[in-house]
Amino acid sequence: MVQDIDTLRSPVQFSTSAEDIQQAVELAINKSNAVIERVVSEQAPTFKNTIELLAKNNNEFRTEFEVARDMRTDVYKVVRAVYDNKDEMSQLDEEDRLLVERLEHKLRANGAQLTAEQRTQVERVNKRLVELELKFTYNVDHATNHVMLSRAELDGLPASFFENRRSEFRGLTKKFIVLAQAAEATAVLKHATNEATRKTVYVAQSSHCPKNIALLQEAVHLRLEKAQLFGFATYADYVLNQRMAKTPAAVTELEESLSAKLRPLAEKEMAELCALKRKEVEAAGAVYDGFYEWDYIRYSSQAMANQHRVDMDEIKEYFALDSVLSKVLSLYTTTLGLKVIEASSVLPVWHPSVKTFEVWEADDSAFVGHIYLDLYEREDKYQDIAVWPLRSAVVGEDGTRMTPASAMLASFSEPTETTPVLLTHINVKYLVHALGHAFQNLCSKAKWSQLTAPRDFAEISSQMFVQWVWEPKSLRTLASHYQTGATMSDELIERLVASRNTSGAIRELRQVFRGIYDMDIHRITKPGTIDVVAHYNELSERVALANYGGAHVFKAATFSHIMQGYDCGYYSFMWASVISADMFSARFSGQDSDAEAGAAFRSEILQPGGACDPSASVERFLGRAPSNRAFLQTIGLN
Repeated sequence: MVQDIDTLRSPVQFSTSAEDIQQAVELAINKSNAVIERVVSEQAPTFKNTIELLAKNNNEFRTEFEVARDMRTDVYKVVRAVYDNKDEMSQLDEEDRLLVERLEHKLRANGAQLTAEQRTQVERVNKRLVELELKFTYNVDHATNHVMLSRAELDGLPASFFENRRSEFRGLTKKFIVLAQAAEATAVLKHATNEATRKTVYVAQSSHCPKNIALLQEAVHLRLEKAQLFGFATYADYVLNQRMAKTPAAVTELEESLSAKLRPLAEKEMAELCALKRKEVEAAGAVYDGFYEWDYIRYSSQAMANQHRVDMDEIKEYFALDSVLSKVLSLYTTTLGLKVIEASSVLPVWHPSVKTFEVWEADDSAFVGHIYLDLYEREDKYQDIAVWPLRSAVVGEDGTRMTPASAMLASFSEPTETTPVLLTHINVKYLVHALGHAFQNLCSKAKWSQLTAPRDFAEISSQMFVQWVWEPKSLRTLASHYQTGATMSDELIERLVASRNTSGAIRELRQVFRGIYDMDIHRITKPGTIDVVAHYNELSERVALANYGGAHVFKAATFSHIMQGYDCGYYSFMWASVISADMFSARFSGQDSDAEAGAAFRSEILQPGGACDPSASVERFLGRAPSNRAFLQTIGLN
């Protein structure tokens, strides 16, 4: 049987049957209907008898039913009555006032002010967009592209690459199966001495999911149609008016300013990579004919090794997954005044390999929530490192807070009997970033689920703590050799930190390019005026110094962010990088202790979440307006 709603304050349940889920959804819809009917019948709407009832109901039940509710004109009418009541609005605290404003905007943005015909059009568009986004993501997650390559073609790959690797004989030649996915493709692109092999793998990786081209193209047109139904010229205008950035012009100013600063240094870095390839090619007696995308990983790795004597395969030996995870959790909890312990009792999980952790206040004064870690690859599992808030610490109908829970998913290879999972330094960075989102959910004290942090604000906390992976003090804590337990030497740490800016301008310029592309395809004013693949390829060559050598590639078909909620939002990574570097430099690298800075960060940034103006939160934490100086210094620009 479906349990009472109070179970939402206990560990999340994952053993619920399909019948129980159906029953729970029906219960939620019936209860929501009752709340809505009560609200729309109010003759004198107030915050207490209207907004609070809707918000508490939304805290308890978050379903697709919301879409229909949020388009009802009678619901909008009573919400608008409270919104227009200036006397009552002036007496509300900041969080409740923001709730009214956010709810009014949401209902209006979902079509409550439109005509019946227009609402029908919006409903059709929204439904189709969900279908397109789900299909796009499914295609990426279930892609099985692979290539068959011989040992000779894979010359340069370490012996470990061939351990337990599937193979087939083609004639008399043994061919190894290489998946065109990030981990395997990266290994080949880094180590393979044969350029033809690198090109084969790169093209396979960059030309799968062809069906996604049409899905993305249709989504771009439908988003424009939706925006224009609401009176906006472009989809970017429609989305950004509720973000920190506010306008597409503000995003463009950021991206173009950074592009102009990065370009000269990126061109210098690219010339250095070209020289490395030329030297290697000519030493082998071949003719150098240019530098292409399939060369970038190999020669940027060589540049790092040459300039700073950093071999990332050696670095991996200091980052065993279990050890790093424990230490990263410790860094977060020490900084934020928390503690994490593995759950003492067996809690429900969706797979036997999932680990569950309890998060408490450091002084044991209160239980904070749960973190679920699902770290290893499985068939049909989501491939990237990401975090989902399973439950937020919002207020229930009885006035008490729910227990928050966050789940982090990754797809690391299983450890072997002799070797643990060894993380690349960049995967340590991704791990720290993802856990930042988990702690953001756990530390939030926003009362209302509608007051989630805007996308460009939500990235700031995760991006800020990524600075740890470049701080000598933090690296002495995080890095220990998986065999000897020895801490990474100061000399190796110094070389690793110095390598941060190797090809750094190229790397950041490519982030800028993706943000510009996202804005470009969503700033069209007429359908059919942009080709999502042609524009991606042309823009990446013009802005990001890419060279595809005439190969037929369509990386736009696997640009999952813009079909997973980051549409008109990819800029937020760069936006957050600039602000977070400033925050870390100002408070965590300054006079404050980490504990003092962490307490301020928790109270000013994490706890409010979206329950106050994000720009004001940042300025309170900094004591001033943000600057891009620290960010530019991290990538070698003064």
